[in-house]
Amino acid sequence: MVQKLLKRILASGIFILLIFFSGSFSQTRDIKVLQQSLEKTLNTSDKSGLFNLFSEEIAQGLSQKYDTFLEDFPNAKWNIKFLKELQNKRNLIEITVKGRKKRNGQNYNLTSKQKLAISISKGKIVKAELVSDYSILKSGNKMLNVTVQIPDAVLTGSVYDIDIILEDPLEDSIIAGGLIAINDTKLNTKNSQKDIDLIPLGSGGIFKSARAPFKPGEQRWAALIAHPEGLISITKKVKIVSSSSELRP
Repeated sequence: MVQKLLKRILASGIFILLIFFSGSFSQTRDIKVLQQSLEKTLNTSDKSGLFNLFSEEIAQGLSQKYDTFLEDFPNAKWNIKFLKELQNKRNLIEITVKGRKKRNGQNYNLTSKQKLAISISKGKIVKAELVSDYSILKSGNKMLNVTVQIPDAVLTGSVYDIDIILEDPLEDSIIAGGLIAINDTKLNTKNSQKDIDLIPLGSGGIFKSARAPFKPGEQRWAALIAHPEGLISITKKVKIVSSSSELRP
């Protein structure tokens, strides 16, 4: 259930955040006004406001994806934050969405966070590069704290650590977990996602070393942890770059 719900969110809902940066805004809008306008529109489910912020074509597609996402998390809340200016007149923006729902007596909590490097030209945001991206979906009545320690970017061919740590001690409880590499095809295919094989975990989380591909691109990981209090499903993107200068946006 958790994997199916997270897959649907990733395939049709979370990408709504990327589309927010394809529309046009007045050049006179400062970043604070932009944050407030987007947050108000999204957090009040005022779809008509989307057509005031974006072109009609973009707003129509966005409106449909927005509806799909709210079917799963009707009380979702967005936060948009300007982080800093980057090179080449780009700006770094962080977007966080959180949602809660209850289904069949089970509680679900979603947290997704993305950082985007955006370029603006003639009043339009003309490019948005996804710098980092992760999502955590938890089920159960007790929401355990989990720390995801996976780098946002690594060099081609390098070995890097994947650490997913349960912060709350479970005493003598047995937990199981698994980790697989996934791609966009698997994310967007409804009936062909490979199940994650679960094995007993004795160290309070998932700890793995992975080797980056030898060509630039990206790796995306999906992890699942099963414990007595419920399930935790996690996805994280890692950017693969060929130069150390690209490790930071």
